[in-house]
Amino acid sequence: MAQTLDIPVRLSISGVVRPNAEVEVRLLLGHIMETGFRHDSSGAPVTKDILQFVKVHMGDALIFEAELGTGMAANPMFFFSFTLPPQAGDMVVSWTDHQGRTGQMSRPLLYR
Repeated sequence: MAQTLDIPVRLSISGVVRPNAEVEVRLLLGHIMETGFRHDSSGAPVTKDILQFVKVHMGDALIFEAELGTGMAANPMFFFSFTLPPQAGDMVVSWTDHQGRTGQMSRPLLYR
C-alpha cells in the first residue's frame, strides 16, 4: 500500500478564468528536495528526499507534467500557460516522491 506524502501547495492562476481563455498557472510545492549528497554537522549523510513526478490535470486532460531530479531546488516553483476547456471543473495537482509516496490537491475552477 502506497504511503501519502502531504506537502503545502500554492496554486494561483493569472488571467480571466472563462471558457477557452489562456491563463498562466503558478504552482509552488513546499518540499525540501534533499539530494542525499550532503552531510550534516556530525558528518553523517543527509537522507535523500526528492519529488520525482508532478502532474496537473484539468478534468481528464493532462495539462502539465514534470520529472524532477536532484538538480531541483527546495520548494520548486513552476509556471505554465494553457487554454481553459469549455466546461469548468477541478484542477488536480498530484506528485510522487522517489520512495513511491504520493499526494494530491484539488482546486475547483469556477468560470465568470
